[in-house]
Amino acid sequence: MSWRVGLLVLALLAASTALADEPDPEETAAAWKKSEVDFFYMGFTTRYTCGGLKSKVKLLLNYVGVRPDMKIMERGCEYGYQKVADFPRLKIVFYAPAIPEPGSHDVGEPVLGLWKPVSIKRNAPRGLDGGDCELVEQFRDRVLSKLTTRNPAGDINCIPHQLIGNRIDLRFEVLVGAPTADFAKAQSP
Repeated sequence: MSWRVGLLVLALLAASTALADEPDPEETAAAWKKSEVDFFYMGFTTRYTCGGLKSKVKLLLNYVGVRPDMKIMERGCEYGYQKVADFPRLKIVFYAPAIPEPGSHDVGEPVLGLWKPVSIKRNAPRGLDGGDCELVEQFRDRVLSKLTTRNPAGDINCIPHQLIGNRIDLRFEVLVGAPTADFAKAQSP
């Protein structure tokens, strides 16, 4: 056995040991909890069409891991789908895992919950930019508060009527539902 083969074997052993030391995702018993949010967007910097606001909110909801069967209905869009509304509103209905309170009787459908690290910043998720600062701020206050999160860090700093100087930097862990075989089958082509 040459010294190169021996070195390769040692490197593979070291790599496999390092991989074995990585912790498995932390699992917890949870239940699907239905949330409804009347999302009323008021921003000074960016204005959205009703469809544009719906698209951005859906992007954020998918990114934080809510169940894919969410429903987002537009409100205040009587003058056409693509018209920029002064104050567009959305009715958002979604399911996300929650840890049942001890002694609760109506806890919902059980699901295995996993803690997922999330970082929301410019281009994370892709398609989010500095002009979306006020939207992300309102999403944090009105929608993220409905999710089970922990270890919040970072902040948002929006300067009205400015695109330069806005900072989006939210980091947290969110409880998401573990993928099931049925879900994976439904997602495959």
